[in-house]
Amino acid sequence: MKFLHKKKDSKPASATPQKARLDTDSFYSRHAGEAPLDEYSGSSGSTGGVRTHRTSQHSPARVRERSNRASSWAVAKLLLRTVLIVVLLVVGFVVLKLVLDRLAEPSDKEHKKWETNAAVMEKQTSPSVATPQDLVVSVGLIAQRLEQWEQMERHLREAEALNRRGINEDAVDRLSQALRIGPNNREALQLLVGIYMQKGLYAEAVPLCIRLLDQDSRSKDLQMNLLRALQASGQLEAGLVLADRMLLDQPNNLQVLSVAAASQFGLGNKEAALTLYERILEKNGKNIEALTSCATIYFEQGNYQKTVPYYLELVRLEPKSVYYRALACCYAQQNEAGKSVIFMGQAASLFGEGEVKPWLLDTMFNLIRETVEFRSFADRIVGVESRKAIEAMNQREVEKAMPLPAERLEFPKQPDLNAIRPRK
Repeated sequence: MKFLHKKKDSKPASATPQKARLDTDSFYSRHAGEAPLDEYSGSSGSTGGVRTHRTSQHSPARVRERSNRASSWAVAKLLLRTVLIVVLLVVGFVVLKLVLDRLAEPSDKEHKKWETNAAVMEKQTSPSVATPQDLVVSVGLIAQRLEQWEQMERHLREAEALNRRGINEDAVDRLSQALRIGPNNREALQLLVGIYMQKGLYAEAVPLCIRLLDQDSRSKDLQMNLLRALQASGQLEAGLVLADRMLLDQPNNLQVLSVAAASQFGLGNKEAALTLYERILEKNGKNIEALTSCATIYFEQGNYQKTVPYYLELVRLEPKSVYYRALACCYAQQNEAGKSVIFMGQAASLFGEGEVKPWLLDTMFNLIRETVEFRSFADRIVGVESRKAIEAMNQREVEKAMPLPAERLEFPKQPDLNAIRPRK
């Protein structure tokens, strides 16, 4: 009991110094006679402590509630702005697409033009839409068509037989009758094209080749027939367009290259033709047409040095007097009399002196006419007197072509001058 009593008495003793320390040391402690700092504050209890009373407006709960309301409103405004931006973007995209579609739409004039073209094409190429009644085929129609097909087949067989016997005119008549029944009969069209090409009727073969290509545009044989027909009928520009297209698929086709080169040569495009002929010679160095054409082009250009190799190859592959004469002229124009006389002598041995005699009159040999080699050859071929006569004749031709020198102008003689003087 004594221990408990002591413990009970010790509590107030320790409280008093703490209160004194708070009253003396605290900055916010209220001194005697001072009014409280907070007008809403007041004393409570016997301990003398100061308690602050806050209104509901300034309470932490109310402040947190107002803060939550403000943040909710900000979030709502942000969501509203986001939605408005998305809506504006969608509306703008739709409007832009409508404007672009409107600009891309054809005008009324173009619509009318397309409708007119479509109507014309439908009339020309497309049958009218079949009605349910049209889908029903009558027995009479089938019987009629069977009879026509049999008749067409009979005309076709007769045409083949006539063609084998070489009676092409009657074969053409039978084929014409067969095509009146079946205008697109492939077998009849091909046979007729073959007859036209054989008879040289290339212009007549062109439309038939086009009709066949309408059925099978990828056929290489049909394309080649059309190309040959266009070239042979003189339609060089159209043939060149077709040849260029064919060369895209067949760049090494020598026949197509030959036709294209010949068309370019015929149109006067010598350089383009020369390029195509060189491509042919890369694949086949013995092609006579390519060698002759290249030699001719260089000879016409006066490039005799480049002309010689082609004529040398032609002489080796196919000796002809015209090639020997061209070689003799090329060397004469390069002032090489010895080589020129050699080829003239070879030509005289192969084809006879009568073949070479007219060459001596050619002005292409004027550059070497006074040389020892040419005079010796001419004396052996035509004799001295004939050679001198030829030289005199060529000299007169040269003098006619040249302007007359001043020292050779003829003036009136002295008696003539006296005759035209005025008398005193």
